[in-house]
Amino acid sequence: MIDCAIIGAGLAGLVAARNLIQRGLTVVVLEARDRVGGRVENANLGDGQYVELGGQWVGPGFDSLAELTEYYGLEMIDIPPTGNLVVRLRGQNLQVPSAIEGPQLTPFEVSDLGQGLLRLRRLAERFRKDAAWAQSNHVWLEQDLMRWISTNLRTRGARQRFAEVYEAAYGSMSKDASLGEGLRQVMAGPDLETMLASSGGLHQKRIAGGAHALPEAIADELGDVVRLSTPVEKVSHRADGATLHLAGGEQVEARQVLSTLPPRLAVSLQHEPPLAPWRSEVASKVSPGNVIKAFLIYESPFWHERGLSGQSSADTGAIRVTLDASVADSPRGLLMGFFEGAEADSLSRRSSTLRERAFTDAVKATFGDDVPKPMAYVERDWSAEPYTAGCHGAHFAPGAWSADGPLLAEPDGVLHWAGAEYSSRFNGYMEGAVRSGLEAAAAVARDCA
Repeated sequence: MIDCAIIGAGLAGLVAARNLIQRGLTVVVLEARDRVGGRVENANLGDGQYVELGGQWVGPGFDSLAELTEYYGLEMIDIPPTGNLVVRLRGQNLQVPSAIEGPQLTPFEVSDLGQGLLRLRRLAERFRKDAAWAQSNHVWLEQDLMRWISTNLRTRGARQRFAEVYEAAYGSMSKDASLGEGLRQVMAGPDLETMLASSGGLHQKRIAGGAHALPEAIADELGDVVRLSTPVEKVSHRADGATLHLAGGEQVEARQVLSTLPPRLAVSLQHEPPLAPWRSEVASKVSPGNVIKAFLIYESPFWHERGLSGQSSADTGAIRVTLDASVADSPRGLLMGFFEGAEADSLSRRSSTLRERAFTDAVKATFGDDVPKPMAYVERDWSAEPYTAGCHGAHFAPGAWSADGPLLAEPDGVLHWAGAEYSSRFNGYMEGAVRSGLEAAAAVARDCA
């Protein structure tokens, strides 16, 4: 019987396995896919170049991730030189400088903030045009504006930047301000989207060779400990250990089990005896993100020739955020975009050809009809991945994380849990996955002592 069986070879599982082996414990990592990395994945373009289909950016405070990267001799590279940011608002394009002072936003925070501002503006327009709706919803409109912000903006950086931009536009935000008061100010004041553009920006690094180079390096060190194409179908657990039933009929005996699956996938795995009802109930409130990450490949980054950064945001269209994903040692231009939310729901059921057309149409609307034709289109629909069922990270329903989120990471007998959604810091990010893996490994080691 081994000390610990780990389900999943993403960053959390690999980091936990590495840590447990360093502590002298015996480990096996069981991965259903034919690759390691989980939601971190590269796609090779055929000539040594690559795109990162999943996790990509290393932001400020990603200390655990940076330490691992340095240990394996992987180089950190900067994002391409900045130029102007393009904001497409109400059919008009505005160019503004993307370099700013102060805290920077991650690409996910940029997207989150843009979507939140769009919801607020649409709500303000309805509030102005539909008096009957406003009257029938007057109680809801009396909710705290800050409560609405915390509900509709998922990331801390987006919420903080929203407050900064709102204050710059309308003055200090009263703690007692209602949503209705906020909507009246939005109708009367300047466009928040335009103000966001002039105070937006990114401060990120990437791992040379792609983020997937890190899980590959860890897996190479672990060797035969990692078993690919080995789905786990059932976990039979008891007070002194567990039996993992694999898809091929094989069984693995372990003293402890560490599952690194996202919450909904973790509870959908068959357990005997069944997991506590509260865990399934909380997991049901942690919906997976719905994202199609897509790239248009150009012969060169044409946007640089126009004094642009490649970063853009828009209030309409299938692709509302673009970012430059080019690398310095390649002449190619890689423009990245996300299909998210309702657009991803709809387009996921359509062909990749149609999604490519939607992306190219968005690029033309933002950068001009004279943009060159892309050489290729690459995408990853994460909601269609059976062993992921969504990306980037899960979305906690309002109040779910503060009330029950930390409990999801608490051990249940010999069962342990880790992953980006289980981390109390950098939740949903690669850094969160690494920290969660280390914390879970420490808990497993204590229980094995």
